Amino acid sequence: MSTDKGINWSEVDDANLVGMAAGGSDKAFEQIVLRHQQKIQRICRRMLGDRIEAEEAAQDIFVKVYYHLKSYDQSRDFGVWCTAIAINDCRDRLRRRQRATRTFRDIAEADRASISAAQDDCDDSRVKLSMVEKALEELPEKLKEVIVLKAYGDCSYGEIAKILKIRQGTVMSRLFRARQRLTVIMERGKLT
Repeated sequence: MSTDKGINWSEVDDANLVGMAAGGSDKAFEQIVLRHQQKIQRICRRMLGDRIEAEEAAQDIFVKVYYHLKSYDQSRDFGVWCTAIAINDCRDRLRRRQRATRTFRDIAEADRASISAAQDDCDDSRVKLSMVEKALEELPEKLKEVIVLKAYGDCSYGEIAKILKIRQGTVMSRLFRARQRLTVIMERGKLT
């Protein structure tokens, strides 16, 4: 195990942190988590629509990152690599969720109904946020991914393209379609 004393962690770049963590430095891995945790949790929260599940997902993602550090390709951007792991984990969770029994769906619908009733008492900005979150849930997975990465993950078009392994033009067209759909869904929600 390497010695971590006297290191100014804010001056160590991700590539060196990965090397140190892969070499056994717990402190280096802790710094990796601290640097990327908020972004990963934000993406998971928007993809999964549930804060607690997002926190669990983020923990699982960093466990995956830890166990795959030695196989990490240093020619890739580390943040993009972590985000790709997060997106794939969220996809898997969403697929498992879709396979859940009818009972779980009924419970979720009841929860949504009670949340909707409680939101009537909220201020306008919280209601709008709720509408956006519900609208996000209605988007197809491919459109939801790009809008979450752009809006909540602060990713550039190029980073999104790398994460999802698609062309940058495809990212731009999906974002355009996602925004159009969100507008339609939001307008439909105002009428009901």
